[in-house]
Amino acid sequence: MRRYETILIAHVDLSEDELSALITRYGGIVTGQKGILVKVERWGKRKLAYMIGKQARGFYILIDYAGVSDVVTELERNLKIDDKILKFMTVLKAERVDREALEKEIADALQKDEKKEAPVPVPEATPAIAAAETDVTSAVDDEPSKPEESDAKGGKES
Repeated sequence: MRRYETILIAHVDLSEDELSALITRYGGIVTGQKGILVKVERWGKRKLAYMIGKQARGFYILIDYAGVSDVVTELERNLKIDDKILKFMTVLKAERVDREALEKEIADALQKDEKKEAPVPVPEATPAIAAAETDVTSAVDDEPSKPEESDAKGGKES
């Protein structure tokens, strides 16, 4: 089993529902060919380096997956005939991958996503700390300015 990344550029004027359906469709092709879908990232709308099909902007999507070469062949065949896709490119990331390592990576990514969604409690500053912070800033402001330091030769810099 090999690991691949496919980056595709979709029309910028697709709705959120159409983009979700597009991602679901191509993820289904990967899993339908007995591949393992590691992650799908939406990179968002970006300006293209050059015009593609009279489009100056596109919606970038990254699909990271593992499988045999038939997965890539089927995915690219479907990408070629889809009018919503402006361009795509598939890159081989790793020649050999271990299924258990991929499943562990997927589980770790899911845990990170859950932690990001959970609100992090922000401790409130105690009155003593807040008062100490204001005293420090006022003490710094009250210091007189120091005259310019002379350089090592004894003269002033000009």
